[in-house]
Amino acid sequence: MKRLRVLCMIAMLSFATMHGQEQQKNPLVETFVKDYNTDDYDDFYKYFSASLKEELPINQAKNFFVEMKQKLGNIKHIEFYGLDDNQIPLYKTEFENQEVALINVAFNKEGQIDGFRIMDMPGQKQGQQPYIGKTNEELVFAAASGLPEKGQFAVAIIDKDQVDFLGVENKKGKIVVKDNSESLFSMANFATILTSTLYAEAVISGKIDRTANANDYYDFAFHNGIELPLTKLANHTAFVPMLPPVSRATGDQDAFFSNYNQDQLYDYLKSELVIDSLNTQGKQSFSFLGYAILGDVVTSAMGSDYKSLVEDRIFAPYQMKSSLVEYNKKNKKIVKGIDRLGNQAKEVPANAFKYATSSFSSSKDMSKFIQAQFNKQDKLLAMTRQPTTIVSPEFWLSSGWKIALLKDLDSKLYFLRGIDSGYSNYIGFDPIKHKGVVILSNTSTDTGLKALDELSYLLMMKLFDEK
Repeated sequence: MKRLRVLCMIAMLSFATMHGQEQQKNPLVETFVKDYNTDDYDDFYKYFSASLKEELPINQAKNFFVEMKQKLGNIKHIEFYGLDDNQIPLYKTEFENQEVALINVAFNKEGQIDGFRIMDMPGQKQGQQPYIGKTNEELVFAAASGLPEKGQFAVAIIDKDQVDFLGVENKKGKIVVKDNSESLFSMANFATILTSTLYAEAVISGKIDRTANANDYYDFAFHNGIELPLTKLANHTAFVPMLPPVSRATGDQDAFFSNYNQDQLYDYLKSELVIDSLNTQGKQSFSFLGYAILGDVVTSAMGSDYKSLVEDRIFAPYQMKSSLVEYNKKNKKIVKGIDRLGNQAKEVPANAFKYATSSFSSSKDMSKFIQAQFNKQDKLLAMTRQPTTIVSPEFWLSSGWKIALLKDLDSKLYFLRGIDSGYSNYIGFDPIKHKGVVILSNTSTDTGLKALDELSYLLMMKLFDEK
Protein backbone atom coordinates (compact mmCIF):
# COMPACT_ATOMS: atom_id res chain seq x y z
CA MET A 1 0.00 0.00 0.00
CA LYS A 2 2.85 2.40 0.74
CA ARG A 3 3.96 2.19 -2.89
CA LEU A 4 0.55 3.13 -4.26
CA ARG A 5 0.23 5.96 -1.79
CA VAL A 6 3.59 7.51 -2.66
CA LEU A 7 3.00 7.09 -6.40
CA CYS A 8 -0.28 8.95 -6.08
CA MET A 9 1.38 11.69 -4.07
CA ILE A 10 4.11 12.13 -6.66
CA ALA A 11 1.94 11.72 -9.77
CA MET A 12 -1.29 13.46 -8.83
CA LEU A 13 0.01 16.75 -7.63
CA SER A 14 -2.90 19.19 -7.79
CA PHE A 15 -5.19 19.27 -4.78
CA ALA A 16 -8.01 21.74 -4.14
CA THR A 17 -10.18 21.80 -1.01
CA MET A 18 -13.96 21.87 -0.75
CA HIS A 19 -16.12 21.32 2.28
CA GLY A 20 -15.88 17.59 2.90
CA GLN A 21 -19.41 17.35 4.20
CA GLU A 22 -20.68 18.20 0.73
CA GLN A 23 -18.73 15.28 -0.74
CA GLN A 24 -20.03 12.48 1.49
CA LYS A 25 -22.46 11.28 -1.18
CA ASN A 26 -20.66 12.62 -4.19
CA PRO A 27 -21.86 10.67 -7.25
CA LEU A 28 -18.35 10.69 -8.67
CA VAL A 29 -17.31 8.27 -5.93
CA GLU A 30 -19.97 5.81 -7.09
CA THR A 31 -18.86 6.41 -10.69
CA PHE A 32 -15.28 5.65 -9.70
CA VAL A 33 -16.25 2.32 -8.12
CA LYS A 34 -18.29 1.31 -11.18
CA ASP A 35 -15.61 2.34 -13.68
CA TYR A 36 -12.80 0.84 -11.62
CA ASN A 37 -14.54 -2.51 -11.24
CA THR A 38 -15.39 -2.67 -14.97
CA ASP A 39 -11.95 -1.39 -16.11
CA ASP A 40 -13.61 1.61 -17.78
CA TYR A 41 -10.81 4.03 -16.87
CA ASP A 42 -11.51 6.27 -19.86
CA ASP A 43 -14.90 7.15 -18.41
CA PHE A 44 -13.47 8.01 -14.99
CA TYR A 45 -10.62 10.02 -16.52
CA LYS A 46 -13.03 12.47 -18.15
CA TYR A 47 -13.95 13.75 -14.67
CA PHE A 48 -10.33 14.77 -13.95
CA SER A 49 -9.68 18.51 -13.83
CA ALA A 50 -7.60 20.09 -16.58
CA SER A 51 -4.65 20.63 -14.21
CA LEU A 52 -4.71 17.00 -13.07
CA LYS A 53 -4.84 15.76 -16.68
CA GLU A 54 -1.82 17.94 -17.37
CA GLU A 55 0.11 16.35 -14.52
CA LEU A 56 -1.16 12.83 -15.19
CA PRO A 57 -1.70 11.93 -18.87
CA ILE A 58 -4.31 9.26 -19.55
CA ASN A 59 -1.82 6.47 -20.26
CA GLN A 60 -0.17 7.01 -16.86
CA ALA A 61 -3.54 7.15 -15.11
CA LYS A 62 -4.55 3.86 -16.75
CA ASN A 63 -1.25 2.25 -15.76
CA PHE A 64 -1.80 3.31 -12.17
CA PHE A 65 -5.34 1.90 -11.98
CA VAL A 66 -4.30 -1.31 -13.74
CA GLU A 67 -1.54 -1.79 -11.18
CA MET A 68 -3.95 -0.95 -8.38
CA LYS A 69 -6.38 -3.58 -9.70
CA GLN A 70 -3.64 -6.20 -9.95
CA LYS A 71 -2.54 -5.60 -6.36
CA LEU A 72 -5.91 -5.12 -4.68
CA GLY A 73 -8.64 -6.53 -6.92
CA ASN A 74 -12.11 -5.02 -7.32
CA ILE A 75 -13.75 -2.80 -4.72
CA LYS A 76 -16.25 -4.70 -2.58
CA HIS A 77 -17.51 -1.83 -0.43
CA ILE A 78 -16.86 1.90 0.01
CA GLU A 79 -18.22 4.30 2.64
CA PHE A 80 -17.54 7.81 3.88
CA TYR A 81 -14.96 7.72 6.67
CA GLY A 82 -14.36 11.37 7.59
CA LEU A 83 -12.24 14.38 6.67
CA ASP A 84 -8.49 14.77 6.66
CA ASP A 85 -6.68 17.79 8.11
CA ASN A 86 -7.40 19.76 4.92
CA GLN A 87 -11.13 19.01 5.03
CA ILE A 88 -10.82 16.64 2.07
CA PRO A 89 -13.11 13.58 2.29
CA LEU A 90 -11.81 10.11 3.09
CA TYR A 91 -13.55 6.89 2.05
CA LYS A 92 -13.01 3.55 3.76
CA THR A 93 -12.61 1.05 0.95
CA GLU A 94 -12.65 -2.77 1.09
CA PHE A 95 -10.99 -4.68 -1.75
CA GLU A 96 -11.29 -8.25 -3.02
CA ASN A 97 -7.90 -9.25 -1.58
CA GLN A 98 -9.24 -8.40 1.90
CA GLU A 99 -7.17 -5.21 2.10
CA VAL A 100 -8.88 -2.18 3.64
CA ALA A 101 -7.61 1.28 2.75
CA LEU A 102 -8.58 4.94 2.79
CA ILE A 103 -9.18 6.66 -0.53
CA ASN A 104 -8.66 10.42 -0.40
CA VAL A 105 -10.47 12.36 -3.15
CA ALA A 106 -10.22 16.11 -3.70
CA PHE A 107 -12.72 18.05 -5.81
CA ASN A 108 -12.41 21.57 -7.21
CA LYS A 109 -15.17 24.16 -7.23
CA GLU A 110 -16.53 22.76 -10.51
CA GLY A 111 -16.93 19.33 -8.95
CA GLN A 112 -14.06 17.86 -10.96
CA ILE A 113 -11.49 15.53 -9.43
CA ASP A 114 -8.36 17.49 -8.57
CA GLY A 115 -6.52 14.81 -6.61
CA PHE A 116 -6.73 11.14 -5.72
CA ARG A 117 -4.59 9.02 -3.43
CA ILE A 118 -4.67 5.80 -1.41
CA MET A 119 -3.58 5.64 2.21
CA ASP A 120 -3.30 2.94 4.84
CA MET A 121 -6.01 2.67 7.44
CA PRO A 122 -4.88 4.06 10.81
CA GLY A 123 -2.98 1.36 12.69
CA GLN A 124 -2.56 -0.81 9.59
CA LYS A 125 0.87 -2.44 9.30
CA GLN A 126 3.02 -1.77 6.30
CA GLY A 127 3.63 -4.71 4.00
CA GLN A 128 7.08 -5.60 2.82
CA GLN A 129 8.29 -3.20 0.17
CA PRO A 130 9.12 -4.64 -3.27
CA TYR A 131 12.74 -3.45 -3.06
CA ILE A 132 13.48 -5.28 0.21
CA GLY A 133 16.21 -7.87 -0.27
CA LYS A 134 17.00 -6.75 -3.83
CA THR A 135 20.11 -5.05 -5.12
CA ASN A 136 20.01 -1.91 -7.22
CA GLU A 137 21.26 -3.96 -10.17
CA GLU A 138 18.36 -6.38 -9.83
CA LEU A 139 15.86 -3.52 -9.71
CA VAL A 140 17.36 -1.85 -12.79
CA PHE A 141 17.44 -5.09 -14.80
CA ALA A 142 13.85 -5.93 -13.86
CA ALA A 143 12.53 -2.49 -14.84
CA ALA A 144 14.52 -2.53 -18.09
CA SER A 145 12.30 -5.34 -19.40
CA GLY A 146 9.88 -2.54 -20.33
CA LEU A 147 12.38 -0.83 -22.61
CA PRO A 148 11.96 -1.12 -26.40
CA GLU A 149 14.69 -2.52 -28.66
CA LYS A 150 17.85 -0.37 -28.23
CA GLY A 151 16.25 1.36 -25.24
CA GLN A 152 18.64 2.31 -22.43
CA PHE A 153 18.70 3.36 -18.79
CA ALA A 154 21.66 5.38 -17.53
CA VAL A 155 21.40 5.46 -13.74
CA ALA A 156 23.33 7.31 -11.04
CA ILE A 157 22.60 6.52 -7.38
CA ILE A 158 24.01 9.21 -5.12
CA ASP A 159 24.66 8.66 -1.42
CA LYS A 160 26.66 11.58 -0.04
CA ASP A 161 30.08 11.46 -1.74
CA GLN A 162 29.49 8.01 -3.22
CA VAL A 163 28.00 7.68 -6.71
CA ASP A 164 27.20 4.29 -8.26
CA PHE A 165 26.58 4.19 -12.00
CA LEU A 166 24.44 1.51 -13.62
CA GLY A 167 23.69 1.22 -17.33
CA VAL A 168 21.57 -1.26 -19.26
CA GLU A 169 20.27 -1.70 -22.80
CA ASN A 170 17.62 -3.85 -24.43
CA LYS A 171 19.66 -5.58 -27.11
CA LYS A 172 17.55 -7.87 -29.31
CA GLY A 173 15.22 -8.67 -26.44
CA LYS A 174 17.97 -9.31 -23.90
CA ILE A 175 18.88 -6.83 -21.16
CA VAL A 176 22.63 -6.32 -21.11
CA VAL A 177 25.03 -4.13 -19.13
CA LYS A 178 25.86 -0.87 -20.93
CA ASP A 179 28.66 1.49 -19.95
CA ASN A 180 26.69 4.68 -20.62
CA SER A 181 27.51 6.97 -17.69
CA GLU A 182 29.08 9.43 -20.13
CA SER A 183 26.54 8.96 -22.93
CA LEU A 184 24.41 12.02 -23.69
CA PHE A 185 20.61 11.99 -23.49
CA SER A 186 18.19 14.80 -24.25
CA MET A 187 17.20 16.36 -20.92
CA ALA A 188 13.77 17.53 -22.18
CA ASN A 189 12.12 19.93 -19.74
CA PHE A 190 15.02 19.69 -17.28
CA ALA A 191 16.06 22.82 -19.18
CA THR A 192 13.65 24.66 -16.88
CA ILE A 193 16.07 23.98 -14.01
CA LEU A 194 18.95 25.41 -16.03
CA THR A 195 16.87 28.50 -16.81
CA SER A 196 15.72 28.89 -13.21
CA THR A 197 19.37 28.66 -12.09
CA LEU A 198 20.24 31.56 -14.39
CA TYR A 199 17.16 33.37 -13.08
CA ALA A 200 18.46 32.93 -9.52
CA GLU A 201 21.85 34.33 -10.51
CA ALA A 202 20.21 37.35 -12.16
CA VAL A 203 18.28 37.98 -8.93
CA ILE A 204 21.34 37.57 -6.68
CA SER A 205 23.42 39.86 -8.89
CA GLY A 206 20.71 42.53 -8.84
CA LYS A 207 19.98 42.36 -12.57
CA ILE A 208 16.40 41.21 -11.95
CA ASP A 209 13.93 42.08 -9.21
CA ARG A 210 12.39 38.84 -8.00
CA THR A 211 9.15 40.61 -7.07
CA ALA A 212 8.74 42.19 -10.50
CA ASN A 213 6.52 41.27 -13.41
CA ALA A 214 7.93 40.15 -16.74
CA ASN A 215 6.14 43.18 -18.19
CA ASP A 216 8.64 45.47 -16.45
CA TYR A 217 11.42 44.22 -18.72
CA TYR A 218 9.73 44.99 -22.04
CA ASP A 219 9.25 48.34 -23.76
CA PHE A 220 5.73 47.47 -24.90
CA ALA A 221 2.46 46.68 -23.16
CA PHE A 222 1.17 43.10 -22.94
CA HIS A 223 -2.16 42.27 -24.57
CA ASN A 224 -5.20 43.21 -22.46
CA GLY A 225 -2.92 44.57 -19.72
CA ILE A 226 -2.10 41.07 -18.49
CA GLU A 227 0.64 41.01 -15.87
CA LEU A 228 2.97 38.02 -15.51
CA PRO A 229 4.92 37.81 -12.22
CA LEU A 230 8.37 36.29 -12.69
CA THR A 231 7.93 33.97 -9.72
CA LYS A 232 4.76 32.55 -11.25
CA LEU A 233 6.41 32.01 -14.61
CA ALA A 234 9.23 30.18 -12.82
CA ASN A 235 6.97 27.76 -10.94
CA HIS A 236 4.36 27.31 -13.70
CA THR A 237 1.52 29.05 -11.87
CA ALA A 238 1.17 32.01 -14.27
CA PHE A 239 -1.30 29.99 -16.39
CA VAL A 240 -0.16 31.20 -19.75
CA PRO A 241 -0.97 28.53 -22.37
CA MET A 242 1.45 25.67 -22.89
CA LEU A 243 2.16 26.99 -26.41
CA PRO A 244 0.98 29.88 -28.56
CA PRO A 245 -1.77 28.94 -31.06
CA VAL A 246 -0.33 26.18 -33.25
CA SER A 247 -3.36 26.04 -35.56
CA ARG A 248 -2.30 29.18 -37.41
CA ALA A 249 1.17 27.88 -38.21
CA THR A 250 2.22 26.47 -41.55
CA GLY A 251 3.57 22.94 -41.49
CA ASP A 252 3.32 20.41 -38.65
CA GLN A 253 3.66 21.04 -34.93
CA ASP A 254 7.37 20.14 -34.93
CA ALA A 255 8.01 22.78 -37.59
CA PHE A 256 6.07 25.33 -35.57
CA PHE A 257 8.04 24.46 -32.45
CA SER A 258 11.44 24.70 -34.12
CA ASN A 259 10.69 27.83 -36.17
CA TYR A 260 9.00 29.94 -33.49
CA ASN A 261 11.35 32.85 -32.83
CA GLN A 262 11.76 35.87 -30.55
CA ASP A 263 9.96 38.25 -32.94
CA GLN A 264 6.92 35.96 -32.99
CA LEU A 265 7.04 35.78 -29.20
CA TYR A 266 6.98 39.58 -28.96
CA ASP A 267 4.09 39.81 -31.43
CA TYR A 268 2.19 37.26 -29.34
CA LEU A 269 2.78 39.18 -26.10
CA LYS A 270 1.60 42.41 -27.73
CA SER A 271 -1.52 41.20 -29.49
CA GLU A 272 -2.56 37.67 -28.46
CA LEU A 273 -1.48 36.92 -24.90
CA VAL A 274 -4.21 35.20 -22.88
CA ILE A 275 -4.52 33.41 -19.57
CA ASP A 276 -5.40 29.74 -19.89
CA SER A 277 -8.77 29.94 -18.16
CA LEU A 278 -9.26 26.16 -18.29
CA ASN A 279 -6.35 25.67 -15.92
CA THR A 280 -6.82 28.51 -13.46
CA GLN A 281 -8.82 26.30 -11.08
CA GLY A 282 -5.78 24.08 -10.72
CA LYS A 283 -2.58 24.87 -8.94
CA GLN A 284 -0.08 24.76 -11.77
CA SER A 285 0.23 24.06 -15.48
CA PHE A 286 3.53 23.41 -17.26
CA SER A 287 4.13 25.93 -20.03
CA PHE A 288 6.81 26.09 -22.71
CA LEU A 289 5.54 29.59 -23.42
CA GLY A 290 5.93 30.67 -19.78
CA TYR A 291 9.59 29.66 -19.73
CA ALA A 292 10.17 31.23 -23.15
CA ILE A 293 9.12 34.53 -21.57
CA LEU A 294 11.14 33.97 -18.38
CA GLY A 295 14.23 32.91 -20.31
CA ASP A 296 13.96 35.90 -22.63
CA VAL A 297 13.83 38.26 -19.65
CA VAL A 298 16.78 36.55 -17.94
CA THR A 299 19.09 36.47 -20.97
CA SER A 300 18.26 40.09 -21.83
CA ALA A 301 18.95 41.21 -18.26
CA MET A 302 22.24 39.29 -18.15
CA GLY A 303 23.30 40.60 -21.55
CA SER A 304 24.24 37.32 -23.14
CA ASP A 305 22.78 34.41 -25.11
CA TYR A 306 21.36 31.32 -23.42
CA LYS A 307 24.02 28.88 -24.70
CA SER A 308 26.90 30.98 -23.40
CA LEU A 309 25.22 31.59 -20.05
CA VAL A 310 24.49 27.91 -19.40
CA GLU A 311 27.97 26.84 -20.45
CA ASP A 312 29.75 29.56 -18.45
CA ARG A 313 27.53 29.78 -15.35
CA ILE A 314 26.38 26.15 -14.92
CA PHE A 315 28.24 23.55 -16.96
CA ALA A 316 31.73 24.94 -16.26
CA PRO A 317 31.51 25.66 -12.50
CA TYR A 318 29.73 22.36 -11.76
CA GLN A 319 32.20 20.33 -13.84
CA MET A 320 29.56 19.14 -16.32
CA LYS A 321 32.21 18.71 -18.97
CA SER A 322 30.28 16.60 -21.48
CA SER A 323 26.92 18.41 -21.37
CA LEU A 324 25.61 20.35 -24.37
CA VAL A 325 23.09 23.15 -24.68
CA GLU A 326 22.34 22.42 -28.32
CA TYR A 327 22.22 19.25 -30.39
CA ASN A 328 25.42 18.46 -32.26
CA LYS A 329 25.05 15.70 -34.84
CA LYS A 330 28.83 15.21 -34.87
CA ASN A 331 28.93 14.34 -31.17
CA LYS A 332 29.10 10.54 -31.06
CA LYS A 333 28.20 10.43 -27.36
CA ILE A 334 24.57 11.37 -28.11
CA VAL A 335 22.26 8.36 -27.82
CA LYS A 336 19.55 8.16 -30.48
CA GLY A 337 16.04 8.60 -29.09
CA ILE A 338 13.11 6.21 -29.58
CA ASP A 339 9.68 7.84 -29.93
CA ARG A 340 6.41 6.58 -28.47
CA LEU A 341 5.79 4.41 -31.55
CA GLY A 342 9.17 2.72 -31.23
CA ASN A 343 10.77 4.56 -34.14
CA GLN A 344 13.97 6.58 -34.08
CA ALA A 345 13.06 10.10 -33.00
CA LYS A 346 14.06 13.07 -35.09
CA GLU A 347 15.76 16.05 -33.50
CA VAL A 348 13.51 19.11 -33.23
CA PRO A 349 15.33 22.40 -32.46
CA ALA A 350 13.66 24.40 -29.70
CA ASN A 351 14.40 27.98 -30.86
CA ALA A 352 12.40 30.38 -28.62
CA PHE A 353 11.35 27.46 -26.39
CA LYS A 354 14.92 26.36 -25.62
CA TYR A 355 14.54 27.74 -22.09
CA ALA A 356 12.02 24.96 -21.36
CA THR A 357 13.33 22.04 -23.40
CA SER A 358 16.91 21.78 -24.60
CA SER A 359 20.33 20.45 -23.58
CA PHE A 360 21.95 17.02 -23.51
CA SER A 361 23.65 15.55 -20.48
CA SER A 362 24.95 12.32 -18.97
CA SER A 363 24.25 10.53 -15.71
CA LYS A 364 27.83 11.39 -14.62
CA ASP A 365 27.37 15.11 -15.27
CA MET A 366 23.91 15.16 -13.71
CA SER A 367 25.22 13.45 -10.56
CA LYS A 368 27.72 16.32 -10.19
CA PHE A 369 24.90 18.85 -10.49
CA ILE A 370 22.83 17.03 -7.88
CA GLN A 371 25.78 16.71 -5.49
CA ALA A 372 26.28 20.46 -5.84
CA GLN A 373 22.76 20.83 -4.42
CA PHE A 374 24.10 19.40 -1.15
CA ASN A 375 26.48 22.34 -0.66
CA LYS A 376 24.88 24.69 1.87
CA GLN A 377 27.20 27.49 0.79
CA ASP A 378 25.86 27.51 -2.77
CA LYS A 379 23.37 30.37 -2.57
CA LEU A 380 22.57 30.13 -6.25
CA LEU A 381 21.24 26.56 -6.15
CA ALA A 382 19.65 27.18 -2.75
CA MET A 383 17.50 29.91 -4.29
CA THR A 384 16.19 27.54 -6.96
CA ARG A 385 14.99 25.24 -4.17
CA GLN A 386 13.17 27.89 -2.13
CA PRO A 387 9.43 27.07 -2.08
CA THR A 388 7.35 29.72 -3.79
CA THR A 389 3.93 28.02 -3.75
CA ILE A 390 2.31 25.49 -1.44
CA VAL A 391 -0.09 23.35 -3.48
CA SER A 392 -0.96 21.07 -0.56
CA PRO A 393 0.70 20.22 2.77
CA GLU A 394 2.57 17.41 1.01
CA PHE A 395 3.41 19.12 -2.28
CA TRP A 396 5.19 22.43 -2.84
CA LEU A 397 6.73 24.23 -5.80
CA SER A 398 9.97 26.13 -6.21
CA SER A 399 11.49 27.71 -9.31
CA GLY A 400 11.50 24.66 -11.54
CA TRP A 401 11.65 21.91 -8.90
CA LYS A 402 8.64 20.05 -7.53
CA ILE A 403 8.86 19.24 -3.83
CA ALA A 404 7.19 16.26 -2.15
CA LEU A 405 7.18 15.93 1.63
CA LEU A 406 7.52 12.20 2.31
CA LYS A 407 6.51 12.12 5.95
CA ASP A 408 6.79 8.33 6.26
CA LEU A 409 10.43 8.55 5.23
CA ASP A 410 11.15 11.88 6.95
CA SER A 411 12.38 13.32 3.69
CA LYS A 412 11.88 16.36 1.48
CA LEU A 413 12.14 15.16 -2.10
CA TYR A 414 13.03 17.63 -4.84
CA PHE A 415 12.28 16.08 -8.20
CA LEU A 416 11.50 16.54 -11.86
CA ARG A 417 10.38 14.12 -14.52
CA GLY A 418 11.06 15.06 -18.13
CA ILE A 419 9.59 13.71 -21.36
CA ASP A 420 10.66 14.60 -24.87
CA SER A 421 10.11 12.99 -28.26
CA GLY A 422 12.29 9.91 -27.88
CA TYR A 423 13.65 10.60 -24.39
CA SER A 424 12.58 10.66 -20.74
CA ASN A 425 14.25 11.14 -17.39
CA TYR A 426 13.79 11.36 -13.65
CA ILE A 427 15.95 13.37 -11.24
CA GLY A 428 15.21 13.37 -7.52
CA PHE A 429 17.18 14.19 -4.38
CA ASP A 430 17.07 15.17 -0.72
CA PRO A 431 19.56 18.01 -0.03
CA ILE A 432 19.54 17.30 3.71
CA LYS A 433 20.18 13.57 3.54
CA HIS A 434 22.56 14.10 0.61
CA LYS A 435 20.93 11.33 -1.40
CA GLY A 436 19.58 11.29 -4.92
CA VAL A 437 18.78 9.33 -8.06
CA VAL A 438 19.31 10.19 -11.73
CA ILE A 439 17.70 8.07 -14.44
CA LEU A 440 18.15 9.00 -18.08
CA SER A 441 16.46 7.08 -20.89
CA ASN A 442 16.35 7.30 -24.66
CA THR A 443 12.72 6.28 -24.99
CA SER A 444 9.25 7.77 -24.62
CA THR A 445 7.21 4.66 -25.43
CA ASP A 446 4.34 3.88 -23.06
CA THR A 447 6.11 0.81 -21.66
CA GLY A 448 9.37 2.73 -21.38
CA LEU A 449 7.71 5.53 -19.40
CA LYS A 450 6.02 3.01 -17.12
CA ALA A 451 9.37 1.31 -16.54
CA LEU A 452 10.94 4.67 -15.71
CA ASP A 453 8.21 5.47 -13.18
CA GLU A 454 8.57 2.05 -11.56
CA LEU A 455 12.34 2.24 -11.35
CA SER A 456 12.45 5.81 -10.04
CA TYR A 457 10.08 4.90 -7.23
CA LEU A 458 11.93 1.73 -6.22
CA LEU A 459 15.42 3.24 -6.29
CA MET A 460 14.35 6.43 -4.52
CA MET A 461 12.46 4.67 -1.72
CA LYS A 462 15.19 2.05 -1.28
CA LEU A 463 17.79 4.80 -1.02
CA PHE A 464 15.75 6.78 1.51
CA ASP A 465 15.06 3.67 3.60
CA GLU A 466 18.75 2.92 3.92
CA LYS A 467 20.44 4.40 6.99
